[in-house]
Amino acid sequence: MPYGIPIRDTNLRINVFLRIPVERGAACLKVYIETYGCWLNKADSDVAASMLEERGHLIVESPSEADVVVINTCAVRSETERKIIRRLKHFEEWSRGGADRKVVVMGCLARVRPALIAYQSPSASIIGPNALPSLLRALETKVIDVGPDRRLPFLLPRFRGVGSRRLLIPIASGCLGCCSYCIMPISRGKLSSSPPQQVKDLLQRGILQGVKEVYLVAQDLASYGRDIGCSLPELLKALIEVRGEYRIRLGMMEPSTLGAVANEMVKVYSNPTIYKYLHLPLQSGSNRILELMNRRYTREFFFKVVELFRSSLDDLYLATDVIVGFPTETEEDFEETLRTIEKLNPDKVHVARYAMRPFTQASSMHQLSDEVKKKRSKALGELVEEITLKNNVRYVGREVEVLLVDMAPRGGLVGRMANYRPVVVECEPSLMWRKISVIIDEAKPHVLMGRPA
Repeated sequence: MPYGIPIRDTNLRINVFLRIPVERGAACLKVYIETYGCWLNKADSDVAASMLEERGHLIVESPSEADVVVINTCAVRSETERKIIRRLKHFEEWSRGGADRKVVVMGCLARVRPALIAYQSPSASIIGPNALPSLLRALETKVIDVGPDRRLPFLLPRFRGVGSRRLLIPIASGCLGCCSYCIMPISRGKLSSSPPQQVKDLLQRGILQGVKEVYLVAQDLASYGRDIGCSLPELLKALIEVRGEYRIRLGMMEPSTLGAVANEMVKVYSNPTIYKYLHLPLQSGSNRILELMNRRYTREFFFKVVELFRSSLDDLYLATDVIVGFPTETEEDFEETLRTIEKLNPDKVHVARYAMRPFTQASSMHQLSDEVKKKRSKALGELVEEITLKNNVRYVGREVEVLLVDMAPRGGLVGRMANYRPVVVECEPSLMWRKISVIIDEAKPHVLMGRPA
């Protein structure tokens, strides 16, 4: 069925979302998609897969099976860029092994470093994150399209239901900020939000198809709708009207944009459909460094936002991010970060060593040595493990309800509590996507261990 044609379910009219004209080619191609980076990138890969499957092409799990390899790239970290470049060299050789083999490089790195990609993989098509429809042309001919500054039209994926009942919905791309260390304003451009009815229609259809967990993803979820006269609380109020047994996980939100809608968000968070999970990146505990980062908030403002949510919601799970070794960061600045994290008492912290990115303000500042960065990340990491273990120990001996959502690396299943806290459960894989009661037997810094009650 061509996209854009209304379809009908019992008592429900839903529009399909990828409005790409369907002109099916004669050949069915096998396409392998390899994804790097954030949940928004993973959602973009789902959009790409949905477009390709609608055209009659087949998504395969291995490049050895493929006629076309699509690499969805990330530009945030230098080590990720190096890994992608190594893969591009490999796939350039792969493409020379057969006349019909094609390589397509899409995503953030394709927009900010097209010359580097063209040098490493001369045969590859290059498609920016706001030029997703060009992927279809790239199956037939070489395409160079780094895309516009905004994502129009805003395409959403179908729920493909391949091995999971999780649905990723990219509700926005781009952001309102201009952090001095971040390359994303260049790679993703200006804020572009998906119309709320489009998001709600996708959720409704997904629930009918068996979705149990929904990730709403964006660069900055709290900025959703600013470009279309809407807001994140308004969208969430519409989404939780959709009936069904499912949970919504909200992605990362920038403190200053969340602060503008915080009172409304607290009310929405009280709905049992939404995980009591708040991902709020701190980045530094030093106000001097925050100002150099162009973060648009202070340490004190950050605490006010967190306190509002903690005082209004029981058992909130707080995740945050910290960059150590930012240019000119002194020992005093770092000590302020340590004290801030200790006072904040988060449940999860992603510690990243600052890495220079091209075209950013911070790349021209005085840089710290790798030795200093390594030392500071180790010290902060040890403090974080101490804090998160202490937070997890409180649950030992309790009986909690979890939704089983993933396979655990060493056996059993990973469940999520109502606040998204992870629990590894010793149980059979057949229980996947069911809610069960679990007794917590053991606490580790990053996860709880339990057994069915």
